[in-house]
Order: sequence, then C-alpha cells, then structure tokens
Amino acid sequence: MPISYVVKRLVRSWQLYVALFLGIVLASTFFAGINVGADTAAKQALDQALASVPVDFYVSAYYTLSSENVTSLVNSIRGIQDVLKVDSVSRAYVDAFLPGREGRYPFRLVGVSQDSSIYDGWTNAPASIEENKTYALAGSSYSKLLKQGDVIQVNMSMPYYNVTAIPSQQMTTLTLAVNLTVAGFAQLDNKASAVLQGQYYSYDFGVLLGFGGQMVYQTPGYVEDILIVDLEKTFAKFMDAFHEYSQPYSQLNTDILVYVDRDALISVWDIQGSLQRLEVLRRKIENEVNIIGFGLYVSGTLQSVLSYAQFTLSMMRLVFVGVSLPVFFVAWYMGTTVSDVSFNLRRREIGLLLTKGFSKSQLFRMFLSEALLLGLVGGFMGIALSLALNPLFIRAVGGEFTGAPVIGPDTAVMTVAFGVVLIVLAVFRPARRASNLSTVDALREYMYVEEVKPYRKRWPWVAFILGTYKLIILALGINLMNEVTKLAMGGNFLLIILFAIWASFDFLVLTYIGPVLFFWGFTKIFIRGSLKFQEITAKAARFVGDLGSLATRNVQRNPARAAAVAFLIALIIGYGVQITGTLASDQDYNARVVYASVGADVRIDLVPPINATAIKDLIKSMRANVSEVVSTAAEYSFYGTSSYFGGQQLLAVNTTEWPETAYYENGWFSGNDIKTAFQHMSSNNYTIILDRDIAERNSLHLNDKVRVSLGYERFPGENLAADLTIVGFYGVRRPDVPIFGSMGIYSSWSYVPQGLFHELGQAIANSSTARLLVRLSGAADGAKAAEQIRTFVSPRTATVYSVAEQLQRQQRDPMSTGTLNVQRLGVAFAIVAASVGTALVTFISLKERQREASMMSVRGLSFKQLTTMLLTENLAIVTFAVLLGLFAGLVIVYGNTVSFSAGVQSLVSKRLVFPTDALLTILIYCVSVFIATILPVMVMSKRYVSRLERIVRQA
Repeated sequence: MPISYVVKRLVRSWQLYVALFLGIVLASTFFAGINVGADTAAKQALDQALASVPVDFYVSAYYTLSSENVTSLVNSIRGIQDVLKVDSVSRAYVDAFLPGREGRYPFRLVGVSQDSSIYDGWTNAPASIEENKTYALAGSSYSKLLKQGDVIQVNMSMPYYNVTAIPSQQMTTLTLAVNLTVAGFAQLDNKASAVLQGQYYSYDFGVLLGFGGQMVYQTPGYVEDILIVDLEKTFAKFMDAFHEYSQPYSQLNTDILVYVDRDALISVWDIQGSLQRLEVLRRKIENEVNIIGFGLYVSGTLQSVLSYAQFTLSMMRLVFVGVSLPVFFVAWYMGTTVSDVSFNLRRREIGLLLTKGFSKSQLFRMFLSEALLLGLVGGFMGIALSLALNPLFIRAVGGEFTGAPVIGPDTAVMTVAFGVVLIVLAVFRPARRASNLSTVDALREYMYVEEVKPYRKRWPWVAFILGTYKLIILALGINLMNEVTKLAMGGNFLLIILFAIWASFDFLVLTYIGPVLFFWGFTKIFIRGSLKFQEITAKAARFVGDLGSLATRNVQRNPARAAAVAFLIALIIGYGVQITGTLASDQDYNARVVYASVGADVRIDLVPPINATAIKDLIKSMRANVSEVVSTAAEYSFYGTSSYFGGQQLLAVNTTEWPETAYYENGWFSGNDIKTAFQHMSSNNYTIILDRDIAERNSLHLNDKVRVSLGYERFPGENLAADLTIVGFYGVRRPDVPIFGSMGIYSSWSYVPQGLFHELGQAIANSSTARLLVRLSGAADGAKAAEQIRTFVSPRTATVYSVAEQLQRQQRDPMSTGTLNVQRLGVAFAIVAASVGTALVTFISLKERQREASMMSVRGLSFKQLTTMLLTENLAIVTFAVLLGLFAGLVIVYGNTVSFSAGVQSLVSKRLVFPTDALLTILIYCVSVFIATILPVMVMSKRYVSRLERIVRQA
C-alpha cells in the first residue's frame, strides 16, 4: 500500500482518528515520561554519588612501607594512562601526653603528602605543614583540651618478634617518641574528612542513590580525635623506623590514593561499559604494584557505586512500568473502543472501496498501515511531550529537576516501539471485523460493526464470578496466604496442597486482575447482555417524561458501546480510588511506624552506666537551648525473667511525664485504659502493664500477680524478685504465623513504675540502659531541633534520633515513594486518557447520529430538549460506572489494608484513611469524567440546532 495513499486517507478521516491518536500520545507520553524521569533522576543521583566519592582507587599494603617505597609506588602509578593524580596518606594510632594533664590520650596520627586532596576541603589550609608541627582536627573531644602552641609528646609503639633475642622469636615492643607543636586546628568538609579517616567506601546506598541523599561517612555528630602532620617531613620518621620490623597487618598503614579521568572512563548511558573500563584500569594498577611487591592490593570505589546504580535503575524501570500497566491497559481499551466507533462511521467508505475492487486483505493492510503511521507519530510526540513534562516526572520518581532533561537512546526506541505495538493491538480486531464486512452490509445505514460477531456470555460470567469472589475476600479482610500457613501446621495433606494452589492464584493473579475481571464481567452481563440496566435507566429517567423513554431506547440500541464506556470509566475511577487510598494509608502507616520506632519526636539513647545527675543536666540544657521542647520523659530499660516468659524487657517510666511525652496509640493499651493503668502504677511500685501477647498465651488476667526475677544478686544466694500485680496490658495479639515476617515495629516489652527502678537501685544499675524522650511543639522543625541537641550532647555518651530526620530519609527512597508517586501520576494520566476517550467516543457517537438529531430537531425538539435527551442517555451510563468504580475502589483499599495487617507481626497496623486532599483528588477524578461527558453533548447539540436554523433561514 503506497504511503502517500495511506496519508491521504488519514487526512480525509482525521476527525475519526483524533481520539485514537490522543490516546496513543498520552500513553506514549506516560511511558516515555516515567523512563525519562528515571533516566534523568538516575543520572543526577549517579553524578551526585560520583562527585561524593572521595577516592577512585586506593592501594594498601599488608606490611609497613618505607617513605622510599611510597615514592616509588606513586611514581609508577602516575605513568598509567587515564590516571590524573596520585597522592598518599599514612595513619597510625598513638598515645599523646597533653601539657598540664595526666595520663595518656589516644589519638590517630595521620601523615598527608604535600599535594594531598585533603587540602582541597581544608578551610584556610596552610601551604604546607612544617616538620614536627601538627594540626588537630577541629570539633573532636580532645582537641578542645588543646590550644595553639602546645607541645604534645606522641609515642608510637609496635610489637615485633626479635629473632636475635634469647629465647628465639621473643616478642619485643619498639617505641618511638616525637614532640609535636600544635600549629592550629583543621576545619575539613565531609569529603576531606572521609579521606583523612580512610573511609573511601562507606556509603549509605539507599540514601545516596535515593535521589537527594548524601554520603554517610560517620556517625552523625562524631568527630575522631586526629593529629595531622606532613607525611614526608614528620610521619616518614615513624615509617622508616618501623619498616625494618614490619609485621603483617601492622597498626601503621599507608594508602596510595589514585584519581582517574572519569570523563573518559564513565558514561551514565553505558554503565556496563564503564564498569569494564574501570576494571581494566584496576588491573593495570594492580600489575604495576605487583611488580614492586610489598604485599600490595588494589581496591576500587567507583565500581561499587556504578554497580548499585545499574541495579537501581533497572529495578526502578521494571517497577515503574509494572505499576503503570493499568494505564497502558486503559489506553489499549480506549483505542479499541474508539476504533470500533470510527470504523462504524467509515462503513460507506469501506463499501465504496469494495465496489472499486479493493480486496478484504487490502483494506485490512490499509487500516494497519494507518495505525502504524499514527503509532510512529504518536510515539515521537510522546517523547517530545515527556521532555516538556520532564520536571513533573522527575519529581514523581523522587528526583530534583536541575538543568536540561535527558533521554537515553534505548528509552526513545522503546517509546516509539511501545506506541506502534499499542495502536496495532488496539486497531487489529476492529480493523479485522470492518475489513470482513460484505459490500451490502457496509453500505447499510444502521448496521453496527460490533454486531457482526455474536455475543457470548460464558467468559463474562467466569470473569464476573472470579472478580466478585475477590471483592468478597477483600471486603471480609481475609488473607488466604496466612490461612494456608496456619493450615499447614496440621490437616489433610492433599487439602493443604489444593488450598495452597488456590491461595497462590488468589494472591499472585487475582490481586491484580480481579477488579478488572469484575468490571468487565459486570458491564458485559448487566449492561450489554441484559435489559435490567435499561429498565433501571427508564425508571430513573421518568422525571424527564417522553425524553427519558427516548433516551432509554437509544441506550438499548448501543449496548456494546454503553458497556465499553461503563467498563472504562468504572475501571479508571476504581483504580484512582485504590491508588489514592493506598497512598494515603501507606503515608499514614509509614509515619506511625517511624513514630513508634523512635518513641517520641526526638529520642536520646544514653550510653551506660546510668547517671541520674547527667540526665537532669541534659534536660536542663535542652530546655535552656531548644525552645521547641514541650516535655521530656526518661525511660529505664532492664530485663526480668519469669516462669511465664524466659526474658522480658521492662521499661520503667514516670507515670506523669511519660503519657505527656511518648508516642502511643490508644489501641496499644487494653484491660484498663492508659489513664487508669498509670494511676494504679503511680500508687503502687509493685505493678506491671504486661505484654498482651504473653498474657493471652498464659491466660493471665487483670489483678493477677506475676513473680519476676530482677537484676543481679546483691549478696551470694540472694535472688532479687518481686511479685508484680497486672494493672493493664500492652501491645496487640500477634498472628500465630505472620506471612510477611516482623515488618513495621514490634518489640515485646512491659511497663513498670519508675519508683520500682529507683527502689532496686544499684542492684540493676549495671544491667540497665536509659533513654530520654522529647516532645516538641507542633510547629517545630524536628530535624533542626535534633541538630541543636547534638551540639551539647557528646556522641561518646549519647545518640540522638529524630522522627523528622527518619521521615526525610524515608521520602528519598525511590523504590517506595517513587513507586507510589508514579502510580499517582499514572492515575492522573489514566483519568485524562479516560476523559478524552469518553469525550471523543461521545462526540463520534453523536456525529454518527447527526441525521437522527437533525430529524428530531425538524420535528420540534428544542436545544434544551435535545440536550436533556442526550445527557440522560449518556449520564445514566457515566453515573452508574462512577458509583461502581467508587464502591469497588473502597473495597479494594479496605481489603488490602486489613489483609496486610492480618499477616504482619507489627505493633502498628495499617488503617483506612482518606484525608481531605485524598477526597478532593477523588472528587476531581469524578468531575473530570462528568465534564468529559457533558461538554461534547452541549457542543454537538448546539451545532445541530445552529445548522437547522441556518437551513431554515436559507429556505
């Protein structure tokens, strides 16, 4: 078929192809967009990760190198192609004697070469460090004890075997002392600090490649005690002195740091090739150092980052395309529906072509050629639109839009191929049916293409039964996989196998396609294949009189088209409710899990032993320096044993402060409410709020006494025990066989009064830990408050955790938030696609009935009456489909929420929540569909009446 002829036919029939073309463009845009977003965000994340990698390769030795060895290695590696820079750094732990202070202070002595990259991140760095001069790392604990000009005696010791001693091989220690003068204090950035400490590859990959994360070099707030000296002028004395007596894995070690030409070796669009080029270079470096010897080995850091980036990008694409399948299904189904209507309008054209000698195969090839051309153009337009909407897609997958958008060649090819395949699948069956029409049937005025093939109810009933079954299971909140696990603990083996097969089918298949089967089967049976819906429509349309009856007859004339529109709208509304509700429930669940794991807005874990005075001073400092602090509460943790439980963590709390500060949910306390239970605890130290799971498994009730052994023996033979009265229960009943493991947060513990802890005193002090809970004001910045607390809390004595920091970290994870955001964006595209499809199907259907509408206008129907009739017949279908989608979507969200909680061993359970923004989003979905129905009716009715008026005026 000549391409010029195909283009000519497309131009003549462009109105019929608008809907199909727009659907393909939208689907291609979404497909390209999520891939472009993933590509761009991955490139940004990878560039950021590579920029944060402090060292490309480093060479280490099993033995102590001399200064001459280091110089030889550096010169050898510098001659390798693609190596830009080589420097060295040496480290050793030493004992330092500080002026005016007794005892030894442990420091790490680090020698850096004069051209070291550490100077690049050193604020106000000296041109070079003089001999026997040192710079202390600013911010460390012991640097606060020093001042400029202090003289420090540094002792470095190394044990070795003295072969000349008697007896032979006697262990001897060699010690070398050097006096160092403090020349100043080094302010280093994170990268320079990492190189100084030798942390070349300690990355938090989940945050690093989570689009916006940072490299984690060390514990937040912790600064190592380091003294920096010049490697050649000062540290070389230790190297040369100990080189002769070097032992394997010596405490004095040297690293040769290698920096390569990344532009020549690394391409974000060819990660596999980049890995291969880096491996070749690593082997070249290894070959050079093996020639020199000294037990050297070469390690790379870039390869780890690139490998993880490659895996992450592949997983992102797979997950994103997987969650986008409903959008692509909608595009395909809309294309199929529109193709049916379009070919129906082209019947006279098909009949004329048949009379001119066209064969059925030629017609079919012409239709497919038109579709291929539309698919190609739609694919390229999808690429263009995805680049224009690139900021939206990048933010959806968790990235930040900076600079020009990028698209990989593989994404471009896949998008065009996707557009072509999708449109061919949408057009194939309608084109086959249209091309098989006989000449006489094609020229008939009111024969519909959908009626050519007889309608069968068998598969719709199968789909309806399976879909309805899945909705019932979801409505009841039954988790079949959990039931199978319970059944496996006992019962008929054959029954277990059969039930397991069905449960697997339910979990792996019906979970995803069950709603689609329900919508498809329901619309096929009760709209296309039955008069029930038409009867209901007739009763509902009585308020408009005879126009309602006329509208009902029109619905009866197009049952297949009505069923298709209803299925499309119900599916999209149901999908929108499902994703919106799931997103809201997941956000609520994730936030509550973080709060439960931290325990309050901020938590400070204190290093044992417990010091009550230090805790009071810390609380006083927080209240004086952090204005957002509302309340604080101390928790003391220790273990007790009983015949009812082998070992149970006990939390001693202040019954007044703890409820005002800690995070808890009302469902966690039972037996007595928390207020009543804590009142009992405040009046009696020998009470306990027992873990509910322990209580239920041992049939323990309120006011029962539990003998608990506590702490250590104060005297030989004395067993410290107490009879504790149960005044309440804490926690939830855990499932017998959790299928998802211990997800979320579930730790078994019980609460006792703080008075009991203080009464026990030193008997349990050495085996106890303490933590401080902090509640902030509602408008407080939790991350900022945590940073303020860290300024006056020593990292050696406490660790600070913040809910705000945990949530920020969680929100940068592309595999969780990115997936949900892509689903949310997919719903928006699906709603647009469905709205466009509904509007254009309505438009083309009305165009098909142009002569009929003109005849009704001639017989006296006004614009208002014509509009009322057309709206009645269309809104009946749309309203029914919207209500069906809302119902099914709510059932799906509820069922998934309940079944998840039933199979998870977690203190925090998911709950069904629809906040205001979620309800507003669902309302927008529904309104969009109604507008897509009403607007074409108004436009076409106006055109019909206006055309009739023009004809009358001309007459």
